[in-house]
Amino acid sequence: MRQWFDGRRVEMEDWLHTIHRQPETGFTENHTAAFVAKTLEAAGIEVHSGIGQTGVVGVLHGTAGEGRSIGFRSELDALPMQECSGVHYHSQADGKFHGCGHDGHTVTLLAAASYLAEHRDFKGTAYFVFQPAEELLTGAQAMLDDGFLERFPCDEIYALHNYPGLGKGKVGVCSAGALASADHIVIKMQAKGTHASMPHTGEDAVMASAYLLTTLQQSLGRILDTRDSGVVSFGSIHAGTACNILPEKLKMEGTIRTHSEAVREAIKQLLEKVVRSTESLYGVSIDLSYPVESPVTLNHPEQVRAVLDAAVQVAGVENVHANHPPLMTSEDFAYFLKKVPGAYFFMGQDGPFCHHPEFIFDTDIIPLGASVISELISQRAAI
Repeated sequence: MRQWFDGRRVEMEDWLHTIHRQPETGFTENHTAAFVAKTLEAAGIEVHSGIGQTGVVGVLHGTAGEGRSIGFRSELDALPMQECSGVHYHSQADGKFHGCGHDGHTVTLLAAASYLAEHRDFKGTAYFVFQPAEELLTGAQAMLDDGFLERFPCDEIYALHNYPGLGKGKVGVCSAGALASADHIVIKMQAKGTHASMPHTGEDAVMASAYLLTTLQQSLGRILDTRDSGVVSFGSIHAGTACNILPEKLKMEGTIRTHSEAVREAIKQLLEKVVRSTESLYGVSIDLSYPVESPVTLNHPEQVRAVLDAAVQVAGVENVHANHPPLMTSEDFAYFLKKVPGAYFFMGQDGPFCHHPEFIFDTDIIPLGASVISELISQRAAI
């Protein structure tokens, strides 16, 4: 299997260069989706496009008889950031860049699909799922809302992600929570503005925001078990136009990250209490919302064991890390895992971490990733 992928290395790198040069952000991945569809069709794979706006699904039936249906998902979208990697196939779209490696994930899944199309002696059905808008954390739900599971009823579903720092050629599998939940917090305050020299004649939204932030952070350490992971951070606060005017409006934006749905709910309840106490103490009115939410990416035990078995067979036991620590980054693949048993795992590489302007997806790991995917689909479809 590895020899087959190694022999197609140049072709697979050409695929990556094509996708990398024309990065497209969430729900605009028209060129990328068309390229994926064309490549799947060239391999003799049934193609369905326009799922969840720009998603693509390839369907391949094995020739070894009836079996189960196994899905494997990759991502199509790029990031809205400038590339500084220095590669000769650099982005040709100003301010857009495949800085998370989704181009590499897409090519890895295309490679596995091409291999299985030439080696159809497996049972069951393989679904090759190319999802839009992962960086927006909304693409998976868009595909589900568009009837993905009704049209492509997966018995199991899997996904992988490159991981700089894990070690090139290594495979990491988390036993339960693989990635954190992500809740985008938006807090809008409305106050009675006044002259800064006479705050008693109005309401101080700036002071109220300071109280809210400090009270929230102090309280977190008393409601969370110290053995649980949970973090709330605010990266944006905007208010005011002058140093001597207390503003009428203030807006704060932040994020909640945790590996436990119970902790996630506890943090939201605490935030609601702190917001209400801020209103009571400072007289401001506050609107609290979560415009983008993604649950914990929670692996299923049986499917974790399946990934470990396939990875050990392909990479060797010395290169497979079981019980890998979860990351605090987030993924909307979590929505698939809430509907279908599956698992999310990591492929190690070197270089800068994802979302860095100098990030480069290491094409050396494509044969390993594609081999694990092919082995995993073949094994699980035959059960």
